[in-house]
Amino acid sequence: MAARTTAEPGNEPTYPEPEPELHRADLDEHRLLARGQAAPRPAGAPGSLDWRQTVGGALVGLGLLATAIAWYGVSGTLDPGEQMPYISSGGFGGAALIALGVTLLVGFEHVRDRAALRDLLDELDLLRTRLEALDRDVNTWASASAKSAPNGAGRAAARSPRRSSKP
Repeated sequence: MAARTTAEPGNEPTYPEPEPELHRADLDEHRLLARGQAAPRPAGAPGSLDWRQTVGGALVGLGLLATAIAWYGVSGTLDPGEQMPYISSGGFGGAALIALGVTLLVGFEHVRDRAALRDLLDELDLLRTRLEALDRDVNTWASASAKSAPNGAGRAAARSPRRSSKP
């Protein structure tokens, strides 16, 4: 530990400066790479879609196609008896396919959000651990400087409030 002395006249105590610890993550690498996980693929890259996205998108497309076919079949006749098969199969079936596809897409978003939340909570736990260690180091440093100061002068200096620049 390097010691720092004050340049002011008088019997000022000497306070040791804590040495900085190197706990920084390498900023050149992605945070997922640092944890040993595969790098995320850029959006639109081949194979970058999750199965929920692929199946959900296909179901929405098929549902829209079934609805369009049902509409075309219904539009060709004015007789409600001839329109009912198109409405019941294409209309309701298409709506069900669209609903199932949207459910899969929302499920994918939920999984992705949960993973992002898990990453954030891991980062918060790491920061809390570092802050607790820093707090222990500061308390150790303050008690060591208070013990080394003559007549308790270090305790008063360690506890003295910051001076405000306000008049």
